[in-house]
Amino acid sequence: MSMPELKDAKDALEDLSAKDEAREIARLREKARLDMDSIMANAKKEGRAEGLAEGEAKGRAEGEAKGRAEQSLLLLKKLLSDAVTSALSNAHLAELTGLTEAEVARERAERSK
Repeated sequence: MSMPELKDAKDALEDLSAKDEAREIARLREKARLDMDSIMANAKKEGRAEGLAEGEAKGRAEGEAKGRAEQSLLLLKKLLSDAVTSALSNAHLAELTGLTEAEVARERAERSK
């Protein structure tokens, strides 16, 4: 083999090596992109699940609080409709029902209209 042929062979080998390296770099880039897509999809899925759980818990708590408030108001109305218990002070009725004195006073005012 002559020197020019050796140089050509060396150049061809370098081209092939460069192409192999370029292919490997492209493969690694694609793998990194796919990994990132997978990570993002999983994070999105977990975020949705957490948000749903938080929303359900918040809704349940709000519903329970509303139910307790309605029950307290119903109890107050019953107490105010009774001749004996309607004479109790707003503070005492508030203590019995769990409502504030302002809520008791407001309901008492509504009943006297």
